[in-house]
Amino acid sequence: MSNPELTLQNVVFGYKNGGRLFNGLNVTVRGGQLLLVYGPNGSGKSTLLKLMAGLLKPQAGAVLLNGTFVSNRHFSKIGYVMQRAEDQFFCETVFDEVAFSAKNFGFHDVDELVKEALAEVGLRDDVLDRSPFQLSEGEARRVAIACALVHKPLLLLLDEPLIGLDRIGRQMVQDILKRQKQAGKIIVVTSHRSDNLRDLADVFLTL
Repeated sequence: MSNPELTLQNVVFGYKNGGRLFNGLNVTVRGGQLLLVYGPNGSGKSTLLKLMAGLLKPQAGAVLLNGTFVSNRHFSKIGYVMQRAEDQFFCETVFDEVAFSAKNFGFHDVDELVKEALAEVGLRDDVLDRSPFQLSEGEARRVAIACALVHKPLLLLLDEPLIGLDRIGRQMVQDILKRQKQAGKIIVVTSHRSDNLRDLADVFLTL
């Protein structure tokens, strides 16, 4: 397929004792587009990203990436950034954190890929030996995005990437997303505010 595509067809999902979050959800987003998902806390934004990433399975319907059901076979094609960057960190250094996905998916030019990913998010090589747990919030968010970009995914999922950032930090993240759109990635971003990233969005979903 020349242009990648993520499609949700009649997706049904809910948690036990929590009612249904989605009851026949349909949405399609293609390469070079950004889907903005917005809604209040508890509306299912993070759950939706986990369904798109293959971390959860719909109880009915289908989540398709390039026409095939999303599963663990697609993990190398998906970059996922949690709302709290520190929740996804587990290595002692920034280098090891960013390099993990590239190594895990069998890339050989890991050092170059790590430097490229850091450059893409506006960080210099001098952060490589630092602990990811001792970064500023803005730096940690950008390292988390670098972790999601290092293995060249088709699909980029970001949960509230602007939350907690100052104006400069928000602009940096917006610039990263703009470049990834131009590179033809499928991008899905959640936000609790409908005005965040509106100018970058091509597709909108309100929960």
